[in-house]
Amino acid sequence: MSNMRDQLKKAKLLSKKQAKKLAHEERLARSELGREGLEKIESERKAELASLRAEEREKSKEFQAQVEAEKRAAAERAACLQILSGKALAPEPGGQGRWFFELADGSLPSLALNEKQRRLLEGGSLAIVRSGPQGSHNYGILERSLAVRVAAVLPERIVWGQLR
Repeated sequence: MSNMRDQLKKAKLLSKKQAKKLAHEERLARSELGREGLEKIESERKAELASLRAEEREKSKEFQAQVEAEKRAAAERAACLQILSGKALAPEPGGQGRWFFELADGSLPSLALNEKQRRLLEGGSLAIVRSGPQGSHNYGILERSLAVRVAAVLPERIVWGQLR
């Protein structure tokens, strides 16, 4: 408390007489409480400080967990975009059959597929993905396990597939 009094005196907010009076009142208060009372107040102060520190640690842990979750989500999103750009197979230009599929807007684009791709697509082993930006008609074929991973992060990129 004397430190606070010194600061108030330096700022000329407290006169010497007022500082002396405050010091006297503090001594009286301490003597009225006695040693046990002062120890009790000090222990309460320490307990309160410990609880405040525990709350601050908990907030810090929660914030750190949130930051880590955001980092993992960003990394998974980047990995899924990498899958779409690197592992999605373009349909074969000389495919014998056409595979028509309906989009959410009602349009019916098609892909030229060979017989093997067509059987795998019918069997649910492959999915059709949008390899370009939203609204483009750039499609690719992706194996089911990778399509499930992409669907969890970028569901708008899966345009057709039996992923359940």
